[in-house]
Amino acid sequence: MNILKIMIGSGFVMVLLFMSGCSSESSGESEEVVNLTFWDFHSDNDQEFFEGLVDEYNDMQDDVKIEYSTTNNLTDYSNTKLPVAFANNEGPDIFMTSPGDFQKYADAGVMADLTPYFEDGIKEDFLPSALEAVTVDDKILALPFELELLGLYYNKTMLDEANVEVPETWDELLEAAKKLTTDEVSGIALPTDKGSYLNFVWYPFLWQNGGSVLSEDGKESTFNTPEVAEALEMWGSFFQEGAAPSKLQIDPTDIGNLGSGSAAMQIVGTWAIPMLENEYGDGDEYGLTPIPIPAGGESATAAGGWKLAVNSNSEHIEEAAEFVMWALADDKERPLEYVTETKFAYSPRESVVEEGEEIYDKGLREVFTEEIYDSAIPEPEFGPEIVDAVGEALQNVMFSGMSGEEAAEIAHEKIQAVLDSK
Repeated sequence: MNILKIMIGSGFVMVLLFMSGCSSESSGESEEVVNLTFWDFHSDNDQEFFEGLVDEYNDMQDDVKIEYSTTNNLTDYSNTKLPVAFANNEGPDIFMTSPGDFQKYADAGVMADLTPYFEDGIKEDFLPSALEAVTVDDKILALPFELELLGLYYNKTMLDEANVEVPETWDELLEAAKKLTTDEVSGIALPTDKGSYLNFVWYPFLWQNGGSVLSEDGKESTFNTPEVAEALEMWGSFFQEGAAPSKLQIDPTDIGNLGSGSAAMQIVGTWAIPMLENEYGDGDEYGLTPIPIPAGGESATAAGGWKLAVNSNSEHIEEAAEFVMWALADDKERPLEYVTETKFAYSPRESVVEEGEEIYDKGLREVFTEEIYDSAIPEPEFGPEIVDAVGEALQNVMFSGMSGEEAAEIAHEKIQAVLDSK
């Protein structure tokens, strides 16, 4: 999909920044200095970490200077800033992309090939699945630096008082959510708005039941199967039976839905653990378990996470790529600090996980490490039309009273039409 097609509404304020890759020297600087721009979309803690990386890199050498800026993805949830910039040939030299947007940028040809910049032995340190997820036509188009896994968090006291056991199956999860629902408390908090995050949280249900969106070669839709219909039906039942609210007051990525007491259970990611510990006491009141599975199904969770990419239209691809590799594919300390101190996630580099072994076994982290990690599947990186079709199917079973079978068939036809048009 040409990225120009996703732009440009008359209501957008145009982003006026340096032209992509232009090394506009400020007065007093040597003409040999290469100036690069770096954009990301993160919260305050992440911003502090990446600002520190940029400052360290700028101070350690005189040839390249990087200008860093960030936009909190919760205030720009649809991430309009970056597409607007690319559409106007004003994109940054270095940028971050989520799995939900990766294919969009890959199709638009705005990501440079990073394969030549991996030093000997570095590729072997990455989980093969992590690199496969960012590889197109044998080119590694982005650097994965975190794996954020999903699990089911719950309030121990609420479950005890309602005499509810920690659910292990889909049926038990639905019954627990219904029993835990009161006038003040939702049984389970799940994302409601259509978009990549809604799909991300649903994918484990799909995979646990043996379903898939596309065939292995990516050329055929496999969305019109009983396995997909059952996974849709299960998801929709939480909303149709009043066990999950149709609108959340707190963002679905925020564990505050559980921590504030407005929900008894919540499916959310690894990043929630520091929030529980720092904002809601020591976390002892909360439990964590793998996402329950259907009868006869297999455990599965989704592994998401941001990636660093370089603008293929930059005039300084080499310098930008060298910074990316230095930052998170060089030594182990920088990536370890990010996934264990700035936030909690897993590194896609095996050496980094080994280095942080003690941290990965601390508190609720041990549940992810011992019970969830091995079932992780990378979040699919579909184009925007397929992402939208999956999201529409979920919305149909959540709010339109549609059966899983009917919703699956409608989405299947849309997905297949997209594939046939290529």
